[in-house]
Amino acid sequence: MINIAVGMWPTVLLSLALAMTASPVSAQDPVAADCKPYQGIESICGLHAPEDMVVAPDGQRIVFGQMAAPGGLFVLDPRGHQVQPLFEARDISERPLWGEASCTRPPDPLLVHGIDLIQRDDGRWQLLAVNHGERESVEFFELLQEPAGLRALWRGCAQAPDAAGFNDVAAVPGGGFLVTHMADRDSPMWSAFLAVLGFDSGLVYRWHREEGFSTLSSTAGRFPNGIIMAPDGGSFFVNMYFGNKVQKFSFPAAELLGEVSLAKPDNASWSDDGKLLVASHHANLLQLTNSLEQDQGAPSLLPYAIVEIDPASLDKRQLLIHEGPPMGAGTVAIQRGQAVYVGSYAGDRIVRVPLNPGQ
Repeated sequence: MINIAVGMWPTVLLSLALAMTASPVSAQDPVAADCKPYQGIESICGLHAPEDMVVAPDGQRIVFGQMAAPGGLFVLDPRGHQVQPLFEARDISERPLWGEASCTRPPDPLLVHGIDLIQRDDGRWQLLAVNHGERESVEFFELLQEPAGLRALWRGCAQAPDAAGFNDVAAVPGGGFLVTHMADRDSPMWSAFLAVLGFDSGLVYRWHREEGFSTLSSTAGRFPNGIIMAPDGGSFFVNMYFGNKVQKFSFPAAELLGEVSLAKPDNASWSDDGKLLVASHHANLLQLTNSLEQDQGAPSLLPYAIVEIDPASLDKRQLLIHEGPPMGAGTVAIQRGQAVYVGSYAGDRIVRVPLNPGQ
């Protein structure tokens, strides 16, 4: 509970008013509802809030989850843009589970927020997924390459501490994971208001099978959103959404190593040449709220950018900025050659956006 002094209330009310001024961005655009190519951008439609994506073990296909009902895990083949389901509720591994001993069945439904993929020390491919369906948790899956295609087997879960509201997850070397606690899940909008006003709303948890969850107090910030581990395992990056910055921490000590200013950073991925690609939103709190509450049958049109960050120098470069059809509110970008595939927390599609005109 955060106490606000009486003398601060005029500033609080003014800040809230400023945060919520401006007309909402409409998603009811006839062009946006169409799934035809638009100004070189291709849409893969019929989806339900594909909020986060990772590259599959083959280095070609893209694994993603759906945050809106009916939820689930899927795989997208960029060659032809075919989408196939990755997980069925009956696909439970007979091998020992990777999560908590008390978690013995998958959730129903599986509503997926952030995801991450890592090859374990035994060579198996582990997919982690933040889940909001039935329980607040991080779910473990094993990815298998079978003659019929990729398949995910459920391998357990770690249920969130009381009131923790998870957003994104990153596997750590040697086992376990880091997960962002964005806000109190019992009062997320109040937490969002406080974060807009400058108060910390969350932090990063570390989970280990033997020790369970522990807090990394140095990571406290304003709406911690995306999190990603550096390929060498020596550091990790956290996107402070309402803090308007990306922070770099050492691992495992969680010492702050540096930060870069960036408007409302969401999720991150690694580009083909080892740069951090971060989705950035350009909207106020009212626009964001309206976007979250919109009909999932049409895309949000909130303006967004994809920004490239050098992980060593923290220099940044804007790769693209987009406003309008066929989709806004981009939350993650996966590079495939000279284009990026962009997902969103709202709407019915993933889009392929060329990084250079005419491609």
